[in-house]
Amino acid sequence: MLIRDAIPSEAPFLAQCILAGMHLYDFEGALNDGQAVILKSITQCEERKDTLYSYANTRVAEVDGVAAGSLLSYPGELYKDLKEKTFREFWPDFFTQFDKDEPETGPGEYYLDSLAVLPAFRKQGIGRALILDGVRKGLSLGFRQVALVVDPDYPHLVRLYESLGFVPAGRRNAFGTDFLRMIYCSHS
Repeated sequence: MLIRDAIPSEAPFLAQCILAGMHLYDFEGALNDGQAVILKSITQCEERKDTLYSYANTRVAEVDGVAAGSLLSYPGELYKDLKEKTFREFWPDFFTQFDKDEPETGPGEYYLDSLAVLPAFRKQGIGRALILDGVRKGLSLGFRQVALVVDPDYPHLVRLYESLGFVPAGRRNAFGTDFLRMIYCSHS
């Protein structure tokens, strides 16, 4: 397995990963009209460097030359401005609806935003490898804290993150979901 930086031409795949990471689509079956509209917008976001959902913030796991999954991550300092810019431009109604949400992340931490692995590659350690890669990246950038949020309705994900050293750190309500916030703190 190779974990590498994403490239702009992978935007359609990366957009599917974002939808899967949001539990809105799982790579299989036809998209409904709403999913297709969101996928098109996220693909446009992924093609750019200046959006929250950007290829520039994404790492891809490749197995035998095939993109098998991805992880979107970035410094928490970027979240507020990138979220506002991205949502105002691409989903203004959605932005207005969730403008008062608690922020998923903020200054002083490196944030692991969206993880997804294609169904054919699951249970092979790819998600684990992407998360550990994200932690290493955050620590290498000087962050002492790496954070993520997870929907507690997916206990297998909570267990995965706990097995990697993440601990519960309260809740964050965003996009109509009461997420469990988890942090990984460097001990060095």
